[in-house]
Amino acid sequence: MINHSFSIIIPTLNEEKNISLLLNSLAFQTYKNFEVIVTDSFSVDKTKFITESFREKLTKLKFIQKKFKNVSQARNYGASLSKNEFLIFFDADVKIEDIFLEEINKKINRYNLDALTVWNRAEKGWRNKFIFFLLNLSMLLFQKIKPAANGPCIIVKKSFFDKVNGFDEEIVFGEDFDLIQRLAKKKTHFAVFSKPILYVSTRRFEKEGIVRSLYKSIKAILYQLLFGPIKKPIFDYKMGGQYYEDKK
Repeated sequence: MINHSFSIIIPTLNEEKNISLLLNSLAFQTYKNFEVIVTDSFSVDKTKFITESFREKLTKLKFIQKKFKNVSQARNYGASLSKNEFLIFFDADVKIEDIFLEEINKKINRYNLDALTVWNRAEKGWRNKFIFFLLNLSMLLFQKIKPAANGPCIIVKKSFFDKVNGFDEEIVFGEDFDLIQRLAKKKTHFAVFSKPILYVSTRRFEKEGIVRSLYKSIKAILYQLLFGPIKKPIFDYKMGGQYYEDKK
């Protein structure tokens, strides 16, 4: 079995309450052939301090601060710094099980994959778990018709990522969907798996409410299917950890 090399790219903006959970789960991975690249858009909280505190546990850790106009630009910049075979794009508010990278390496080898994603899971709350289950199931069912990947976790071979020029930085929402669509046109071998386990924060559900969050997701999906990439705002969608600190 080939031991593939991974570059894990994490864009951040004021993520002091979440970044340690992800970095800690990376530090305990059973598979070690990876580097971590954090691209930070000048957070004003303790994101930098917390990330730097992991240098002993994550010896191949890079922390770069630069003014990025959006998450796509932050991801693309991180990818440009990578020399490893596969890119893994994580949101800053996710957490993975200890065997995550080991299992991803196995799946790439077993299925000869160029790109893949895994299901989003909520750690608590039956409503959150049920909503994620429905979203995951729909993504799985439409895999052969309209393949898509969840933004919190996208894994792609760097050569294919470069071939399609990475994320479209003009897209304001749904850049993950657009990337997979363009990769599909290049005959990329792509798959969706229920495991290994990726836990995703439900903070947007808690901040905006499940109904409003789902409305935005469904509206975005329909817009992309009918009109293509979303290059102008169709609803308010704020980024950054500071959004969740605001009073409702």
